[in-house]
Amino acid sequence: MFKIEFTDEFDEEIQQVYNYISYKLIERESANRLISIIYERISNLQMFPRLYMKIGKLDRLHNEYHRMVVNNYIILYTVDDLNKKIFISHIYYKRKNYL
Repeated sequence: MFKIEFTDEFDEEIQQVYNYISYKLIERESANRLISIIYERISNLQMFPRLYMKIGKLDRLHNEYHRMVVNNYIILYTVDDLNKKIFISHIYYKRKNYL
């Protein structure tokens, strides 16, 4: 089983997503539901780290990013087979050019 780690960037970005939906759109229940779905999908990676497609972009350690789509958001992550870790790197609104 792989261990999941979140980058500081992801933590900041998901907080921004929550704040936008919860406070700007005034949909706190929707924000809570979305965040719950996102973390549930991420937890599935522990058993199936390669569940989502590679996008070809490399991080600074030359790991390939995988792209997970949850509702209107794209989550990028890398897999470290040697240390059995998954790094959840970023979350972007799907219409944003994340590459």
